[in-house]
Amino acid sequence: MHQRRRHPSNRPFLAAPRTPFYHPARLIDAALQGLERGVRRAEGVGLVVGAPGTGKSLLLLRLAEDLRDDFDVALLCGARICTRRALWQAILAEIGEPYRGIDEGELRLSVVERVRGLAATGSGLVLLVDEAHTLPTRLLEELRLLTTIPTPLPAVHVVLVGTIELEERLAGHRLESLAQRIGGRFCLEPLDHAETCRYVRAQMRAAAREWETAFAPGSDDAVFTATDGVPRLVNQLCDLALLRVAAEGRSRVLPADVEAAWAEIQRLPLPQPRRAAPPCVPCSPADRTGVAEPAVDGALIEFGELDGGDGADTGVIAPRPLPAALPVDDPWRGPDVELVFDPESDPFAGCFAGDDPVVERLLVSGREDFFGHGQVTSAEGLILGRSLAGLDGARACDPPAGGNSDATAEVGEGGDDGNMVVIEEDLVTSRETVRVGRYRDLFARLRRGGG
Repeated sequence: MHQRRRHPSNRPFLAAPRTPFYHPARLIDAALQGLERGVRRAEGVGLVVGAPGTGKSLLLLRLAEDLRDDFDVALLCGARICTRRALWQAILAEIGEPYRGIDEGELRLSVVERVRGLAATGSGLVLLVDEAHTLPTRLLEELRLLTTIPTPLPAVHVVLVGTIELEERLAGHRLESLAQRIGGRFCLEPLDHAETCRYVRAQMRAAAREWETAFAPGSDDAVFTATDGVPRLVNQLCDLALLRVAAEGRSRVLPADVEAAWAEIQRLPLPQPRRAAPPCVPCSPADRTGVAEPAVDGALIEFGELDGGDGADTGVIAPRPLPAALPVDDPWRGPDVELVFDPESDPFAGCFAGDDPVVERLLVSGREDFFGHGQVTSAEGLILGRSLAGLDGARACDPPAGGNSDATAEVGEGGDDGNMVVIEEDLVTSRETVRVGRYRDLFARLRRGGG
């Protein structure tokens, strides 16, 4: 019975990150050195952003290897952590502490106790969070709170790795406190042409093979052209190119093999040479009934009318000229639209058509008119009332002859002012003049409290 075997692990190009195949390119090596220095000197939270496939996960694996001799390292993946309980369990599982069957509060206390024990020995806890841009905001705040555990020296070191979305979230006001604690920012980018050439050769040497033996000249240029220097795509493309050549029984990859492998990865059709179109099949005179018949198998299809000109001799109908296109620089070009409104029509008149006009005439002649209404009295008001008792109140005259009521009725009967309430102010024909001295005496008595 045939027993299936896994592919050998010494393949030079593999999509999964492997620390033995780490290549110290310029940006990734600078980030590795800066993060390690920041952890050992407790400079603050480390931040690494980069596009997918630029080596972020490989960077964390290499950093974890360099720090495990001096720190407890917990390598977390943010995409699998959605709750606080899951965060504490993931940390405890990475550092070898029990985490099953414990509630959330005790899980956090276990992490705090472990951190304080590490701080007492001069060590600490390093949290390497991959895919940190997928973490909820509350979990990012929990990571920040872990860095504030009171210890003689900072014992919790956090490194956040994610896409550019992580940096955009840290720029918001909700994560301002965490953003202020960032001590080092690093960005990973695709490799340039020279670094891509060095990268593929370093991968071959790590697998005990030589690039020039397995790839023909010009293959590295084809790899860079197809992948734009993204390390993950470089690995996939070169691995598939080697596989295709081995399946065909050849020992060297050509630039054409690289292009074919890239087309297979992208699921694109292979480039085909252009074929010349067959000549047009002319229409027979008997078939010219105003519309040409479609030609067969790639021949030119023409539609239109026969004018008896040049097209009648060749059997090809000339296309009609296209109308002149409107200028694109004027987006408001088009027919004018005029909105006309009828000033005599009232859209709200129908709602009140059945209501009767109301005309009220209010006349106040003295204080007796208020006896039937509730009043508010006070001691000051009584004193003022007794003081004003000697004064003659204003007397309202009768409406003038000629009938103001008739005029009022006319106003309320028709026209646009039919639905109005008219309040007329009666005219006072005679009013007693009050001298200033009497008001002075009145207010003097009020200040003394007398009537």
